Parts: sequence; structure tokens; C-alpha cells
Amino acid sequence: MSDSTQTPRQRVLTALTHRQPQRVPFSWGFGPTAEMQQVLSAELARQGLDWPRLRAATDDVRSVHLRYAGPPRPERTDFWGVRRKPVAYGGGQYNEFEHYPLAGLDSPAAVAAHPWPDPDAFDYAGLARDIEQLQDDNAPRAVRCLSGNPFEIYSWMVGLEEALINLATEPDLVHAALEPITAFWLARLERIAAVAGERIDLWFFADDLGSQAGPLLSPASYRAVLMPYHRRLFQAARRLTPRARLLYHSDGSVAGLLDALIEAGIDVLEACQVECAGMDPATLKSRWGDRLSFHGAISVQQLLPRADAATVRTECRRLVEILGAGGGYIAAPSHAVQVGTPVENVLAMLQAVLGDEDYAQALQAAAL
Repeated sequence: MSDSTQTPRQRVLTALTHRQPQRVPFSWGFGPTAEMQQVLSAELARQGLDWPRLRAATDDVRSVHLRYAGPPRPERTDFWGVRRKPVAYGGGQYNEFEHYPLAGLDSPAAVAAHPWPDPDAFDYAGLARDIEQLQDDNAPRAVRCLSGNPFEIYSWMVGLEEALINLATEPDLVHAALEPITAFWLARLERIAAVAGERIDLWFFADDLGSQAGPLLSPASYRAVLMPYHRRLFQAARRLTPRARLLYHSDGSVAGLLDALIEAGIDVLEACQVECAGMDPATLKSRWGDRLSFHGAISVQQLLPRADAATVRTECRRLVEILGAGGGYIAAPSHAVQVGTPVENVLAMLQAVLGDEDYAQALQAAAL
């Protein structure tokens, strides 16, 4: 790329220390869905471009994931005991929840008796090897690693409606589940840090706490029930890897919780659904930009699928100007790019964020 004095990793680290990088870094985040990747592969091939090479040339952040290495599990069931079923929607399919293993349990003892997963049932040595293999020595990327989503997992295990009701009426049941969930993630953090801690740049924490209109829970409820578990995880990550940054994912409107989340210890807000209430980019930057960095904001709900390419370019440049002023921004789609998104809009996003020269070099790197 043209700003050759900064590697992709250096771009990211510069931005996350609230200094101005030579250009705003870009991340694919959750990436396009599997169906959208097929569309991109086919359409870009007609334009003489290879999709995997284009993605590799433009992504400043690489995600790594632990592989499960424990006993076999029932079909379509994860290690929490949650079972999902595939549901077709025409252009592809998604996995819908089918079995909630903690649903209806009415005592902390019953929750505690659930067969909670073993943090040793994962391939930690393989994770370290994966980090080594995905890096390009000439252009190293920042490394992001999943590191905990306690309330989201609880919601998977009982269903979101029951999780929110219990949060308000049966907090002892919520605590009984959040304790072993958090202990599991703390143990994984320790093991990951032991084999690859110096290579982790971003710990990826996630708990979806927002709707389109506002938070799913009050700040008081967050502080009383969920914040202590977040704080334990965040403090452990900071103790184990003082240099790494703590990225926190939540969809929806979480402006009303940001002060508490910052107090809990997050460094970067991920998703940044700017079409949601209170999530205007200028507001995010002016109110919290001195204490928080941002990742995302390029809407996969409205902008990318619904606008024309010229509007996508204009809006992406606006986001870069607002959120990227003085550093503190990684431009990215706000979530997975969905099938039905025009390919020309995906390219317009890249051109706007990378700038004409770096975009041209990315196309050259992807040429068939």
C-alpha cells in the first residue's frame, strides 16, 4: 500500500492510541456472509478480480479462533448445550435456536448443576500456530481473538425473553449462570495469554445490549448484575496483556450504557450502528471519543444494501472524517455484509476508506 512506512498492524495500533494514522485502518469485521462471499467471488471474477486476495489485501485486522478439541457433541449442539437448526430464507440459510438448556430452571442449584464446558477442551497450541501462519512478514496485521460474551451466552441458554425477565425479577438465577460462564472465559484468557498473549492486539468481548431504540436494560441493572462480570474479564485481559486493547461488540443503541461500559474497562466500541437511537457518529465522537475508540459504523442495514455507490462513498468518507479525526477509528461494516448488497457498493466502501491510490493497489493485488 502507498503508506508503506506503516504496516496494517501499525495503522491499527496508531489509531487505537488516539493518534492519527497515515490513513484510517479498515477491517472486514464479521465479514460478508457465506452467501454474499459467493456473490462477491462470482461478480469480482467477471471483473478480473479474486475475492479472497482482495479481502486479504484490504483487511488490517485478522481474527483467530480456538478450535474445539473435546469429546464429541450431539449434532447441531454447541459446547454450552445450545442446539440450533438450519432455516432457509431463500438466498441462503441461518441457524435458529431450537433448544435452550437452562430454560425454565427455577433455582440457582439447578442452574449450577448444568454440565458446564471444560476450558481445557480446546487446541491452544493450534491457536498459536494459526497466528504465526496468518501473518504476512512484509505487512503484519493486528490480531483479534474472541474472549467472552457472558450475557449473550446466558440469553442463548434460556432465550432472550426469559433472560431479560430474569434480569429484572430473578437476578439470583442470572448470577448462577454468569458465574460459571465467566469462570470459563477467565480460564480461556489465561491459557490463550500463556501461548500467544504477546501476539494478541485486540481481545474481542461481546454482549448484545441494544435494540434499535435504546438499551435492552437500564444502566442501573447493568451495573448491578452484568458489570461485575465484565469488569472481571476486562481486568484479567489487561493484567495478562497490558499492551492489548479491549474491543467490545454490541449491536443496537448502547449510548445509554457507554459511561458504564467505559468504567468497566472497554477501549473500543464495535458495531456502532449509527442508524440506531443516540448513535449518531458526531455524538459518539464528541461525547466519548476522548475515552473510547470506534470500530464499524458502515451500516449493513441501510447504507450498503440500500444506497447507490455514490452515496456509499460520500457517507464512508464522512464517517472517516468524523470518527477518524485524531485517530480512534477502524472503519468497518457494522456487522456481516448480507446477500443482496450490491457488489459496487462494497467496492465503493473500499475506495472511500482506502483512498484512490491504496484502492488501486488493492485491485492490482487481487487481479486474476
